[in-house]
Amino acid sequence: MSISSPYQHSLRISPQKRLGRSRLAIRKEVFIHGLLSIMFYIALWRGTGMWYGLPANFDDGSDLSVLPQQFILYSLIPLTAIYAFLEPNRFVAYFRRTPPLLMIIAVLCIASAAQSVQLSASLRGLVAIVVITLPPLLFRLRYGSVETLRLARNFCIVAIFANVLYTFAFPQFAVMQGNDYDGMVKGLFYHKNGLGQFCAIAFIIILDMKSPLRRLSYEMLIRNLALLLTLLLVVLARSSTAVVMIGVGTSMLFGLRVISAVGNITVKSLFVLLFCILLGLLGSLAYLGVAEAIASAFGKDLTFSGRSNIWDQLLPLVYERPLLGYGFSTFKQPDIIKEYVHVTFEAKSTHNSYLELALSIGVPATVLWTLYVLSRIYLKTIMTQSSTQMREAQSREAVILLLIAIGGLTEAAMMLSPSLVWPIMVAALPLTCSPIILKTKRR
Repeated sequence: MSISSPYQHSLRISPQKRLGRSRLAIRKEVFIHGLLSIMFYIALWRGTGMWYGLPANFDDGSDLSVLPQQFILYSLIPLTAIYAFLEPNRFVAYFRRTPPLLMIIAVLCIASAAQSVQLSASLRGLVAIVVITLPPLLFRLRYGSVETLRLARNFCIVAIFANVLYTFAFPQFAVMQGNDYDGMVKGLFYHKNGLGQFCAIAFIIILDMKSPLRRLSYEMLIRNLALLLTLLLVVLARSSTAVVMIGVGTSMLFGLRVISAVGNITVKSLFVLLFCILLGLLGSLAYLGVAEAIASAFGKDLTFSGRSNIWDQLLPLVYERPLLGYGFSTFKQPDIIKEYVHVTFEAKSTHNSYLELALSIGVPATVLWTLYVLSRIYLKTIMTQSSTQMREAQSREAVILLLIAIGGLTEAAMMLSPSLVWPIMVAALPLTCSPIILKTKRR
């Protein structure tokens, strides 16, 4: 009695069957790539919150129906379930690779929600953040940083053109009204600050780092036009924060490009340290000089928010519940802000992501999350990639994370929140730039 080996068994398969299986595998891969691409685009769209007919007066936003945005968000649930059904082993294996620090942060967030002052709001916030986090993370892990940034760039270019066209076609919706924001462009966004934040990140994603002397192409012309329109929108939105973010991000991108050419990791670490010190010194001088002039030109104080009086009232609340805060996502709720903040205008956010996180999930979780993000930025600046494309993608991811970390100092809901640039931040967090190839056991 002879036992046939797997190799002998494979020889018995006819060429027609092998060809059929190969075609089936190709069709499955094309379908999965299309499915994850659609999910990524939907997550980006929901994150920005762009929509037709958003009121020009910021104070009228409370009467808006949330059903369209909820439909966009929760449409990701069945799509994610389809992917999990098609690739269950890969889907589960991705989460087995979750860093322990993230697991601790997740446990603290769940514990915070369990003792929330608004349990329903915290539970909705937890579900929303999970739903919008999975698509960009799954795409990034499966297809790598280069392909992820390509999709993000396509979305940013389309969004920039759409906002410009929308502003000219429907100025009654796209240009804000009111004493504080009169004449400021917000485009398809809910608020002009949202447009400014998005434009700052989009500029870094779209920016072409290749030699300007190379042969022109239609793609290059479209990207350059999108860059100019991005700057135009920043000026029309009068976003001082976006101006500073673009300046810092562009400088860091060129600096990291030089550092990435260094092969030795020790030497590269020293270069990164010196670069950070130099950037810090120049940033301090710019903040005291140039930044103050920019802030004054845009009618802001040196904090770039004009809302430092809000922070004075919210900081004492952190000391009252420092461990787990008031509950995950609670200080994203306008009624909570209204209860604790009393100023001459209607405050609808904390205008500081770190303060918002400390109030919602507590100081320990906020500190751990900040350290995690900073560690990712540092590791992305010193790691060496095998190809030029991967090195460029890694540098862009480091700059994106840094800009979001800086933007969080003056804007709320930029981290651990299903809004604005969160999907882009999620896609930039993984360290590996190439697709993760998972080995599965075959029976």
